[in-house]
Amino acid sequence: MKIHYWAGLFIVWMGIEACTVKEDRVAKLKNEVIAVHDEVMPKMGELRSNQKLLEAKQEELRETSADSSEIQLYRQAALACDEAYEGMFVWMRQFDSKLEGMDEEESLSYLQDQRVKVNQVNRDIKQALEDAEKLLER
Repeated sequence: MKIHYWAGLFIVWMGIEACTVKEDRVAKLKNEVIAVHDEVMPKMGELRSNQKLLEAKQEELRETSADSSEIQLYRQAALACDEAYEGMFVWMRQFDSKLEGMDEEESLSYLQDQRVKVNQVNRDIKQALEDAEKLLER
């Protein structure tokens, strides 16, 4: 009788442990995706500020009849800042953090796709900031 008790208890424990491992994989991946977002979200104000500075410099150069290729550099950098800024909000609007109605495999697949997308947003923001800062230091 004791063997059946311990065997039953072991099976219940294994079931609970298996669910915990599954939840841990999903939670870990979800936390990873959110951490990438959280890394660059504080830079959104800086991104918008740089965009405005680049646009102002572009107008200043246009008024002084500067070289059109130089004006184009500022225009492209300002556009990259705007696209990176908008890219973050597009990603945030479509991200479903609740994962409602998804089983473990669907959740993992969804989060892996989201990790790719948010990493691209992260790279776009960092690159736009780096390019803007180089131009604004001139």
